[in-house]
Amino acid sequence: MSKINELSRRNKIKFKDKKFKAMLVARRKRRENKDITILLYFKSLEQVTQTKYLGKRLGQKFIFQEHVRYAAERCTQLLHYLSRSASMTWGLKNAAVAAIYKAAILPILMYSAPIWSEALKYEHNRQM
Repeated sequence: MSKINELSRRNKIKFKDKKFKAMLVARRKRRENKDITILLYFKSLEQVTQTKYLGKRLGQKFIFQEHVRYAAERCTQLLHYLSRSASMTWGLKNAAVAAIYKAAILPILMYSAPIWSEALKYEHNRQM
């Protein structure tokens, strides 16, 4: 963080310290003090257990369980809205429903799928 402070001072850039968060990334299961203090402009950054980066939810262990849960919840909500506006006798026709599905739901499911698809080999992620 001292390099970031120095870089911002040299280039007259002010980072918004409220937008920065600290997250300890580790695969260890040891019981140790996991509270860390990182300072930016002499202010302590908030420590979080998960964060959103480039549209993906990442947890401390990078297992993508949070991202799978988030994508499943969001798609379920969109499917619920879509099913309420489509019916066999009234509402949106099949072509419109298919177009909405391809434009709204598939991008959520497929965004960076090659990265997080490994998480789907675990049963608890497939059931979400």
